[in-house]
Amino acid sequence: MRTLIRIQLAATLALAASTTTWAECPLDHFIIGCNRDGIEGTADDRTLFVDCSHKYRDSGPTEYVNWFYPLNQSIFPSYSYRIGEPGFDTFQNTNTHTGRTHDPNRALDGAPDIDYSIVVECVAISPGLRAVHKEYPQFTLDAVGDCFNHSYIYSLRGGGHIHMSYQATDGETLHWMTFRLYDELDDPNSYEPSQPFTVVFNTAPLAGDLVVDGIVNIEDLVRMADSWLVADSARQNDYCERADANRDGVVNMLDFSLLASNWLTLGEECI
Repeated sequence: MRTLIRIQLAATLALAASTTTWAECPLDHFIIGCNRDGIEGTADDRTLFVDCSHKYRDSGPTEYVNWFYPLNQSIFPSYSYRIGEPGFDTFQNTNTHTGRTHDPNRALDGAPDIDYSIVVECVAISPGLRAVHKEYPQFTLDAVGDCFNHSYIYSLRGGGHIHMSYQATDGETLHWMTFRLYDELDDPNSYEPSQPFTVVFNTAPLAGDLVVDGIVNIEDLVRMADSWLVADSARQNDYCERADANRDGVVNMLDFSLLASNWLTLGEECI
């Protein structure tokens, strides 16, 4: 009888895990992958990226109404303004039940924490902001250089779907956190690092503040040049990380004029 109970319990846990994996999560997630153009044999095959299709989906009363997430006041005395998205996930090779994350053309090759070891690193953060992973293993990102190994968590928990809590000391001023991905395996076939990607809270940055630091300057102009006249601006890349300020599908003079109109202008949080 005890053996039967153990078998039934194992089956129940397996079913629960598979159902959780297959279900569409209502929260927003960055989706980690490679080969952004989806075409084998091109230069980006071994370069990491994140799909931003669901970034800012839950930013307001309707989908994508804002270019930022509002932080909501909580009952906690410290870092009392919070929101539970976006998290992180990965493109999947074989499990067609994973819905929007099933994309063999962009999935990483092999097993996590064995064939690749993808680290999510914080490369920029506003004062008074932090990101917390409350589930096991718990960690906090609150300074430049803080990171976590997504592949290790994937291997440990049997899935790459993780949630984050973003917490700030206020719910009005501009807050931001910029990440990049890199493969820490020392191997000739390791993946190339991703471009930085940013998530913004409370208020939209100035048009042209692409690096997101509260001012439009030469760093933002350099970032715009990286996407100049490349006609692949879309929700998947957050409209070239907001370089396509009018969201018309290409970064051009119309977007440059918006950047120029805010040149050396300080955002309210910097005044």
